[in-house]
Amino acid sequence: MNRYYIAAALSLASMLLPGCDGIFDGIYDRPVDDAKLQPGFNDGVRPNRFTILLDARDYDRWLFLDLHRRTMDMKPVPMSLTGEWDGRSTCARYHVVGTRYELLDELPVDAQPEPKEWDLAIHHFDVRTNGGSALATDYATVDDVPEDPDAMNAGRGFTADSWMRHQCIVDLSGMFDRNIRYQASMVNPVLTDWVRMDFSTPPPKYEASRRVYVLRLTDGSMAALQLKSYMSEAGTKGFLTIDVRYPLASVRGLGNNETNDAQR
Repeated sequence: MNRYYIAAALSLASMLLPGCDGIFDGIYDRPVDDAKLQPGFNDGVRPNRFTILLDARDYDRWLFLDLHRRTMDMKPVPMSLTGEWDGRSTCARYHVVGTRYELLDELPVDAQPEPKEWDLAIHHFDVRTNGGSALATDYATVDDVPEDPDAMNAGRGFTADSWMRHQCIVDLSGMFDRNIRYQASMVNPVLTDWVRMDFSTPPPKYEASRRVYVLRLTDGSMAALQLKSYMSEAGTKGFLTIDVRYPLASVRGLGNNETNDAQR
């Protein structure tokens, strides 16, 4: 009897299989083709909640975001010197072994161009602010961040941008020889930690923190940020989906315990 039921079930399955695409349409999502993705700001259900989709695959540009106006601008990474040198902007090649960086060559280049108005800039996974600072939190989502500045700070200081000589990669062509070229740049070490790249054994390995960060801007406003994904639905690394809640509360009452290593 059992064999009869099994045979009947197999027969029914064979009749359904040719039409299974139509039956299961909408149940299994197909990943969106990278070419069809539309980078930019996407409004949420509330005025201060939105997401940002960025195509940050390329290493030769910075994407500048204006959270106030919800606009985006792109500026290329300078690779040569066309005018007077500012005394610190360089493009340098390092031999990288673990956490040891051996300088191989270094060229002076133009200062990084910037748009007139911006709050946050992203270079692949690197992040810098326009004179702002950042705090890593233990909240699960941007909606969990409190409006009360004292509760948000919880005795911890905000960290400003620092001048870093070998953080922003601009050329990975020599990666398998462990020779990597970097742009010297201002970088926020707290926000940049949202994705860690491990070059100990090429190709690099990636690890996302999934943490919620609070960005403090120079006008006193604050934003809660969470990198929800660093790859597209198709699995291409460098497509960033950022969950944002902006604005939060004023920073009055946070105190002056900011960590500021910026070399301006």
